Parts: sequence; C-alpha cells; structure tokens
Amino acid sequence: MSKRKNWLLFFLKCAVSLSIIAWFLTQKTSLADILREIGRASPWLLAAAFSLHAVGLLISAIRWRILIRAQGDSVPLGFLAGSYLVGMFFNMFLPSRIGGDVVRIWDGSKYSSSLVRSSAIVVVERLTGIVSLLLFAFAASLLRLEMAKDMPVIWAALGLGALGLLSVAAFLLPPVGRLLEKIPDKGIAARFKNKALSFRGTILRYREKKKALFSAFLLALLLQVNVVVYYFLIGKAIHLSIPLLDYFIFIPIVHLVLLIPVTINGLGLRELSYSRIFSYYGLTAAAAVSFAWIDLGFMIVVGLIGGVVFMVRRR
Repeated sequence: MSKRKNWLLFFLKCAVSLSIIAWFLTQKTSLADILREIGRASPWLLAAAFSLHAVGLLISAIRWRILIRAQGDSVPLGFLAGSYLVGMFFNMFLPSRIGGDVVRIWDGSKYSSSLVRSSAIVVVERLTGIVSLLLFAFAASLLRLEMAKDMPVIWAALGLGALGLLSVAAFLLPPVGRLLEKIPDKGIAARFKNKALSFRGTILRYREKKKALFSAFLLALLLQVNVVVYYFLIGKAIHLSIPLLDYFIFIPIVHLVLLIPVTINGLGLRELSYSRIFSYYGLTAAAAVSFAWIDLGFMIVVGLIGGVVFMVRRR
C-alpha cells in the first residue's frame, strides 16, 4: 500500500508538471519561440555560467564539512562533494529541491553512525542557506521598493520564509525541550522522544561552536552570490536586460517557491515563477521559459554526473 501510494503521488506530481508545461506551450508561447530564444544564446556566457556549478559544489562541500567537524566527525571533502552530486541526481526524480538531502543524510550517517545526528547537520546547513537567501532578498527588496510594491509575491515569500525560520527557532526554545521530556518512555512514544531530543540536542550543540556556525553562514552568503551570478550570466547569454541587483530579489524568491513539493524537481513551478517575474520587465513567456530550461538543462547535466558517481559507488 505504501509503495502504491508513493507511486501515485509521483505520477500526480508528474501530471502537475506536464500540465503546466502543456499550458505554457499552448496558451503563452510555443516550442519554436523557446528554441529560437535558446538558439540566440551566447555559448561563452553559458559556459561561464555552467562552470559556476563547480564553484558552488566546492563551497557547499566545505560548508557541510565545517558543520560535520563541529560535531566531532570527520568526512573527506571529496566524499561530500560526491554526495552533493548524487543528491542532484535524485533531485531529478523527486518533488521539490530537498529530495537529494535524504541522500546526503544517509551518506553523512556512515561517518557519524547516527541518522538523527546526520539529519540535524543537514538541517542546520539548509538553515544557513535559507537565512542568507532571505537576507539577500530582503536587502535587495528595500533597495528596489518600486519593484517589490508591484510584485506582492515577494513579500509573501519572504514572510513565509521568515515564518518557517521562526518555527525552527521555537522548536529550539527551552519550553519545547521540557515538553519533550514529559513524553512517556514507552513504545513508539519513547522512540520519538529519544530521536527528537537527539535531533534537537545536535542543533543546540552549535551554540558552543559559534566559529563553525559563523564560517558556515559566511560560506552560505558566498554561495548565494555565486548562485545569483550564475543566473545573471544565463540572463546575459539570452540577452535579458535585467539589472544584477534585481536577481538578488527574484532568484531567492523562485528558490523558495521551488521548495513546494507539488511538482517533480520544480518543473512547471519554475516556468510559472519566471514568467510572472519577467512580465514585470516586459519580457515574453518564451524568454522566461528559455531561461528556466537552460537552468534545468544544466542541472540535468550535473545530475547525470551525479548518476555516474552513484553507479561507481555501488560497485
């Protein structure tokens, strides 16, 4: 029953993705227009953009290793980079962009001997990225208030992101810890209690590792700059006249939207988001979809490299 349910959800999300794409190709633009936009792209700028995936991979692996070492474990940097690549491979088939985190949690547990601790480390790593993402979007929005006023979705996404962070912060407050301690030490309740307390304790341990946490946050900021420059180069490659500052506003917003697990790897949500944003600049749906598909194409290439790493590891 569980397998059938998972397959049903998978096909439903595929149907949502394909329905959105079909609507775009029949109502908003055409495949010929999209391919024409992609065909006009500068290969040199696209190559420069793609090369930033390697930079981002290195920054991400270093950040993850810093957080792992702060918990007393040691994992080779190359293994962590490979785990990221394998995660991107599985992201190609899973809903939202966090599906690959399951792979990284499993890989991390091989060195920490604890799925709970590995999960907590990946969550903290994710949180440093989300905080930096929100900070960039908020600061850039204040500098471009006229754009933010015309696009209420910006403030809505920032609000939802902040609400999520507040929920995590509330989980770490002392009252929650006391509440968990009161759960009976019997059966399933006891297992939940022990795992929740272990998960919470792993995160709270970073209070004593402020240097590691600060370093991880700085790397998260650097990673966000790398991500924004990556998208800016794609935009330049297809001749979009969008200021660099604006990418710091809408790229974080799109990434927050892609966390919604209703499609496969954000397919459909990505096109909808860029189409709505690009309309603010008077750009066509074809330009928005070509921008989204170039990004998707690059991620597929990186994901296939991750697939090769996965197959090599299984030998």
